Amino acid sequence: MNASGIQAYKKVQVQTADQGTLILMCYDGAINFLKKGKHAMLNREIVACNQYLGKAQNVLWELTNSLNLNAGEIARNLEALYNYMIRRVIDAEYHNKPEALDEVITYMTELKESWEKIIRK
Repeated sequence: MNASGIQAYKKVQVQTADQGTLILMCYDGAINFLKKGKHAMLNREIVACNQYLGKAQNVLWELTNSLNLNAGEIARNLEALYNYMIRRVIDAEYHNKPEALDEVITYMTELKESWEKIIRK
């Protein structure tokens, strides 16, 4: 399959996904970008590190902006957690702290696992 075919497939996949699946896709994407950013950080690949961590932040912002804060305490708690994770990614990038990225990866993985349980029910 060529690159344009893969992009078209991914676009259709996103456009036809339900909300829970979209959230899982965001978590997967963020985790992937964080891991790649950490790898680049450890290898002193500054440009790649900045790109991957910027993409991870964009996903976290998208998750934050998609919250329905009228839904109650859970939405407000998720907003606070997403904002905290964004700050930790910025801190990791600015101070060269890969352990901060590990913390965010852990939170994202736990959230993803929780959403997977919710979706299965």
